[in-house]
Amino acid sequence: MSTMIKIASGSLGISTVRTRLPFRFGVVTMTSAASATLELEVSVDGKMSRGWSSDLLAYKWFDKRPEKSAADNVTDLIWVIEQALAVALDQPQCSFFDMWQVLDAEVHRRAIAAGFNYLGASFGVSMIERAMLDAIGRGTGQPFHALATGDVLGLDPASIFPELKGASLRETLPSQPLSSLALRHTVGLVDPIDEEDLPEGIGPNDGLPITLSDYLQVDELAYLKVKVGGDTNNDLERLRRIAGCLRKLDRPVRITLDGNEQYKALGELADLVEAIRSDSQLSDFYDNTLFIEQPLERSVALSAPLDQTDAATIGKPLLIDEADGWTSAYREAIDLGYRGVSHKNCKGVVRSLLNAMLVDLHNRRAGIEGHFFQSAEDLTCLPVVSLQSDLAVVAALGIAHVERNGHHYFHGLDHLTPEQSEAAVQRHPDLYRRHQSATHLHIASGRIAIESTHIPGLGFAVTPDMSALTPADQWSAADLQAD
Repeated sequence: MSTMIKIASGSLGISTVRTRLPFRFGVVTMTSAASATLELEVSVDGKMSRGWSSDLLAYKWFDKRPEKSAADNVTDLIWVIEQALAVALDQPQCSFFDMWQVLDAEVHRRAIAAGFNYLGASFGVSMIERAMLDAIGRGTGQPFHALATGDVLGLDPASIFPELKGASLRETLPSQPLSSLALRHTVGLVDPIDEEDLPEGIGPNDGLPITLSDYLQVDELAYLKVKVGGDTNNDLERLRRIAGCLRKLDRPVRITLDGNEQYKALGELADLVEAIRSDSQLSDFYDNTLFIEQPLERSVALSAPLDQTDAATIGKPLLIDEADGWTSAYREAIDLGYRGVSHKNCKGVVRSLLNAMLVDLHNRRAGIEGHFFQSAEDLTCLPVVSLQSDLAVVAALGIAHVERNGHHYFHGLDHLTPEQSEAAVQRHPDLYRRHQSATHLHIASGRIAIESTHIPGLGFAVTPDMSALTPADQWSAADLQAD
């Protein structure tokens, strides 16, 4: 029987975090960012419970319109969280799924009416959704995998996709969540590849890897996510240098390419891939490429079926990420020729659960295991709440490797209070380690251990210190420009 919930109150806090290294993705290079943390007080079957969610307010990802500044983007994202909270507070006692359906419809309606977009609306919904899941898990004593595969949430997939009638998450998801994951390391567009890119005295002096070459050696990575920028000549030169690093290893490294919406037509990507395939320095690189993520700009990505000639030239499955802005987007993408969809908590946990069921159904229809798939991508999830919530969901979905880049672009747990950082090591010793008086993600043989995230709630034992954050109505986007 479904648990009944009622949102009693909520508060939103903001902090500004500085990068360890500049992060170039798509059209922007990030050197600072705002992070939002939401706390909800929720009645769970009549007993009060608290839950939390957190994420970067990633400018120029949710909304890439050139007329919008970074400050505009952050302000819009705070607004959409507040709208979602207002909708949640206004709902009577109901099941989690009933609450999610109202949020999904109403927040999208409000966002579009205000001139925002679907992806941003989904973010607002996801912040409420995650905090509710955390509160329900804590209130019922169940970790996320048990919530997803049990009856607590009142999920009714067939009410969203009739073709899922009779399907269940208990049959779709692994019987147990994964206890470790392979880390897929992000190679951003301005990341240093080797020492040539790192003049002496440049970069953080923290004893941690900086160049891709160092990361490959120190962390023994087996997966990379490589971003491409839409300029074929520049991309090829950079990919050759990356491939050169990989040839020095005694192990294969699997690769995913991220187009970050840099192409208006699939033929432009096909030209790049054809050049990669015909380059003797990149033949192994191409052979080890698993898929290509969101090459087309979102306004055209789902506007027509994929050109089959271009798709054959590319020869790798395509997946949607930024185009996955509404609940049925992946289902529509399947009909257009896409095979994959990214999981990101910032787009929605329920959406990822529904997409997992669509993957399972359509693989069975195709008779080809793995033909349709989910990947696990990163919006720079920072410890503790954002990172561990996402890991808990990835583990439940059973996705074996996950993009992680917060440990690379930001400095460990320095954005938290010293007390929280110390508590993270104590409560999650498999996931974090101390290094030079700081706390960092623990990576061993290219993997991260996550057994400690399988706890009641959404994966984290260390709860936020809301008093250390700036209330949303007092935070200034001018902080993003501070040195």
